[in-house]
Amino acid sequence: MKEVIHPLFSTYSNLQIKQETIFKSQSRQYSVRTEGKLIGMIEETIDTSKDWKNQLLNFINLHSVGSKLLCITNPKAKVIAYINKKRGFNKNIDVFDAEGNKISTLQQEFKIRSQKILAMSPDGNDSLIAKGKNGSLDFLVKDNEESELVVSSIKKRSIATPTLKESLVLGEQYSIKSHKQITEMQQLIIIVMTIIISEQLHNA
Repeated sequence: MKEVIHPLFSTYSNLQIKQETIFKSQSRQYSVRTEGKLIGMIEETIDTSKDWKNQLLNFINLHSVGSKLLCITNPKAKVIAYINKKRGFNKNIDVFDAEGNKISTLQQEFKIRSQKILAMSPDGNDSLIAKGKNGSLDFLVKDNEESELVVSSIKKRSIATPTLKESLVLGEQYSIKSHKQITEMQQLIIIVMTIIISEQLHNA
């Protein structure tokens, strides 16, 4: 797979992704941290967040059907990559670098009993696959369908017994634990997978 022109950051064994916006009517915003240190932000652009068709879909609880364009930046607001999904059911998600070059396409397949995200390189080869378990709260990421090596795990985190205030102000939180040999490209794709899980599954 082609390397990212502007890597988001060095690779980390542990990442935390937190949804910073609560309501579907708001522009989506996520923070990316490692051990509490902010290393990136992911935010929906005004092009899709203010689109009247998307707002209508949100109003009738079809958030996952709307089009989405999210921008991935470093802490200094430098654009690293874009996440783009066209309007419609089960549409693929494309990932572009800052110059607009496509670096990956992700296929989503979310069913009641099985959940899967397949990432492919621009030449059509499989690069990573994430499969859901534990009621879709956890995902295991591997190199391919047959591989036994778990590259990373994505887990939705929650407070066991949140107070009313916490339940109102706390967004989705995810923990990513990755293999030490993970590449910068793989880490970027796994971050995108986490956003897809949040946007297209847990907040559908």
